[in-house]
Amino acid sequence: MNKAFLFILGISCVLSCSEQSKAKKQDAPLEVIPQSLNVSSFNGNGVVSVQKQELTPDSLGIISEIKLELPKYKKGIYYRPFSKKLAAGNRVEPLWFNDISELDGYKYQKPRMDSHINLGAFMMLQKDNGDYLALLPLVSNRIGNTFSIRNKTAYLTVATYGTGTENVAVPLMSYGESKNPYEAAKMAWEQAMNTDSVKENINWRSDKEYPEAYKYLGWCSWEHYKHNITEDIILDALKGMKESTIPFRWMLIDDGYLDHEKGQLLSFGVDKAKFPNGWEPITSQKDDKIKWMGIWRNFNGYFGAVSPKHSMASLEGHLVERNPSGKKNILMPKISEESANAFFHEMTKNTKDNGFDIIKVDFQSDNFRNNSGASNAILGVHYNNIALEENCKDKDLMLLNCIAQQNFNVFNHRYSAIIRGSVDYKTTKDRLDVTLVQNFANAFWLGHTHWLDQDMFFANFEETAQLMAVARAMSGGPIYLSDVPEQIDDTVLKPLTYADGRILGTLAPAVPLPESLMQDPYRNGEAFRVIAPLKNKAAAIMAVNMNQDDKEVSAQISLKDYPYAGGMTQPYQGLWEVPEEGILLYDYYKGSAQILKDNYQFNLESRKERLVLLNPIQHGWSVIGRPDKYLSAATFEILEIDDKSVKIQMVEDGALLIWTNKKVPYSENFEFKKLENGLWRGELMKPNSDRNYTIIKKNQ
Repeated sequence: MNKAFLFILGISCVLSCSEQSKAKKQDAPLEVIPQSLNVSSFNGNGVVSVQKQELTPDSLGIISEIKLELPKYKKGIYYRPFSKKLAAGNRVEPLWFNDISELDGYKYQKPRMDSHINLGAFMMLQKDNGDYLALLPLVSNRIGNTFSIRNKTAYLTVATYGTGTENVAVPLMSYGESKNPYEAAKMAWEQAMNTDSVKENINWRSDKEYPEAYKYLGWCSWEHYKHNITEDIILDALKGMKESTIPFRWMLIDDGYLDHEKGQLLSFGVDKAKFPNGWEPITSQKDDKIKWMGIWRNFNGYFGAVSPKHSMASLEGHLVERNPSGKKNILMPKISEESANAFFHEMTKNTKDNGFDIIKVDFQSDNFRNNSGASNAILGVHYNNIALEENCKDKDLMLLNCIAQQNFNVFNHRYSAIIRGSVDYKTTKDRLDVTLVQNFANAFWLGHTHWLDQDMFFANFEETAQLMAVARAMSGGPIYLSDVPEQIDDTVLKPLTYADGRILGTLAPAVPLPESLMQDPYRNGEAFRVIAPLKNKAAAIMAVNMNQDDKEVSAQISLKDYPYAGGMTQPYQGLWEVPEEGILLYDYYKGSAQILKDNYQFNLESRKERLVLLNPIQHGWSVIGRPDKYLSAATFEILEIDDKSVKIQMVEDGALLIWTNKKVPYSENFEFKKLENGLWRGELMKPNSDRNYTIIKKNQ
């Protein structure tokens, strides 16, 4: 059987990098689930699957543990939820290894928080020849596949976490190999997008609708107020937001309001002692400034799911008792499409009827555990996620997935575009490190299907406020605060948005550059560097020092970094080419510019960052954009450019930085002042209603 299996894998098609955009015919499915998979025989990209057959799980709900025979490699990265129990889905993070055996019996070190190693969601190897091989366990409607580590070996765990026998075909794992890591991961997802019983439940990030509210600056109650919210507290916060000069556009009311008894949901309504008048006094105050309001929901009802004493008549006949802890019975939706739809209709109808536009749904990853003892827990997760998505879509609710990184959930996000990237934001050093690494490293595998939410932060926590703001600018995802609104210092916020609160944004989520992606940033003695693409073929790079020894590190930017800005763009067009005339490097913090030839070097103190913009030089011009914004290249569009002039359209009026090669710029709208190294600053004197401005060469 093993020889036949190896032969089947050997027929995999091989695609050159120039052909990666073409869909590949799937490998022939295996007749039975194998005892081992020879990953060394994987070539190009493909899917390993098994023909339809009867599959019976053991007492733990596991169908099979397939040993993975890995190829020779230099190093690897393994994504695991670092908590086995509570909130495992917002704790997925990378571990780096030189040999997979290093992960067996893994003992965590700070800043990490746990030693759990199984339920692995993604893995990538850098092979001896330098190529990257991405391995993605697939999740279908009924079967959930994850990685596990034991006996110094990696396994693919095939499971339902239920009790019933299934008669289905099983997609096990997709894979992709390329000379650059972003393309390898993209190829693995591309194969998943072409796989039956998987493709109907997932979608590319670019094919999803990004919710309108999240394009603007927001506020959330959680980090400051926690559970201690009342009608008066929320109304006071709302008043502060409206009176503030900070351009807030939405608010999110987090946990602390629900109608529950000892952590079990009674209804999706409110605690009458805290919100005696319901939501009307709050949501009725939406206006031109605070246009949208949102509410937090728990995917399972509440922490103890639904109480047997609940008052929701529409759910009669749709809930069933479960006992996942062995201590206390809870109520969960039955494993059926009808019951899942009834539950999430009740949740979303209550949300919509009470005037909310945004819904943040938390603790999705506890769902499969809460369904333990059912016929098929993975099928339950599928029905519940799909029902949530369909009901949000039907009711035009803007969904933010929270605690959902576990792949059982990720593979059921057909419409939703945003997923939480890390554990909750905190101001401690260790949490700072963990959240930064999680958010950007998770974007590498999750960013193909989602934009990542980096959570709220405190603008008034001076030690890290600017780092938090820049990190969120780089993410391309939502940006929101949790300080008391009327007390917020907006110093680090102004460079994030336009006057109306709109976030400048990136063209794709920022991800670690290849060296940072494959090295432990806590202990490698180097800066952690991430890159994001901007408009006008510009790139933004943020470098930060997170080494645990708290020593200063040296960092550098070079021309070879620039092409990787194209790594996460959709549709994928390959890595960017360095323009013939070169790249202008603009150091945002220093306000300086230079042509990037040799490495641009600088030092970083502990937990300090640097933001650098790489701008193409065309016809002797390089437009940097507004100097008062972190992502200056996002503030304009180049409409026309030649040796004599450049015509730009600005998103919003403001000052302008431009570089010229021995040219003196002139414009009817700007007064230009010469700076250093060919850099000019233009102050806007004569606004143009359409913001179309022409800068021309002036003879010296």
